[in-house]
Amino acid sequence: MKKSLVLGVVILGIGLLAPSITGSAYFLHLLILMAMFGALAAYWNILDGYMGLIHFGYAAFFGLGAYTSALLTTRLGWPLLPAFIAAGLMSALVGGLIIVPCLRMGTYATAIVTLAFGEILRIIATSWTGLTKGEMGLWGIPPIFEGASRVPYVYLISVILAVAMFALSLLLRSTTGLAYVAIKDDETAASTTGIPVNRLKLIGAVISSAAAGVVGAFYAHYILTITPSLFGIAYTIQIMAMSLFGGKGTLLGPLVGAVVLLFLGESFRFMENYRLIIYGLVIIGTVMVFPEGLAGVAKRVGRLVSQTGRS
Repeated sequence: MKKSLVLGVVILGIGLLAPSITGSAYFLHLLILMAMFGALAAYWNILDGYMGLIHFGYAAFFGLGAYTSALLTTRLGWPLLPAFIAAGLMSALVGGLIIVPCLRMGTYATAIVTLAFGEILRIIATSWTGLTKGEMGLWGIPPIFEGASRVPYVYLISVILAVAMFALSLLLRSTTGLAYVAIKDDETAASTTGIPVNRLKLIGAVISSAAAGVVGAFYAHYILTITPSLFGIAYTIQIMAMSLFGGKGTLLGPLVGAVVLLFLGESFRFMENYRLIIYGLVIIGTVMVFPEGLAGVAKRVGRLVSQTGRS
């Protein structure tokens, strides 16, 4: 409990202090994206990093949360807080319903089913023009804060990220978190020891989907215009890459991976057409040399420092 609380306070403190360091709108926007994708990568990590579920449709819950909140506020006039809660609940409900049949399938079948689910939602959002306005996008979404300043958005997403990481830390340090590790290491052995594998997978999928829905709602009311591309595989691949790069199966690895990759992506922007190639090579090279990601690098450095200190 104490370590989880310290983690949440540290993340919140960094977010609250960041605007005082720079007033650059570009830098603040980058901080917001880092916090958003950090939360998404951390909660996708529950599925693959801790439960061994290869989920290729995670961005669908991000998009579902965004569209749910946007439609409730623009069409029905809902206040923002109930709309955010509804976005999380909708994504949680659908995430649970999708994972139930996957529990009877193999790992790769789950990957195909979740990929197809994301594509189905993208097609629905594109075709149902009367509700979503299709490829034109849904606009006129009410902002969370009045005015052009990004500072309040930095504060809000910092609070969301701090709470999300605090809750995730509590979950992973609990007996449930230990059970997730056991499931990933050997699902059959975990089942024979009395661990309710399917029930824990369902709970993990619901929690992970709910987090994506809330972050999606924030995104919709921050960007103010959303399109069906939110449901696409591109966002899922980006989230997966951040988790793998930072260190799958670790608490802070995906968050660190999101920060580093977004920073690298912006740093390579001056290279124009070659930017994405170099960006991809950095990811592939790191994962090949260090399969455990940046978390693995940190562990090796820690061991070297420890050995040097002893000698």
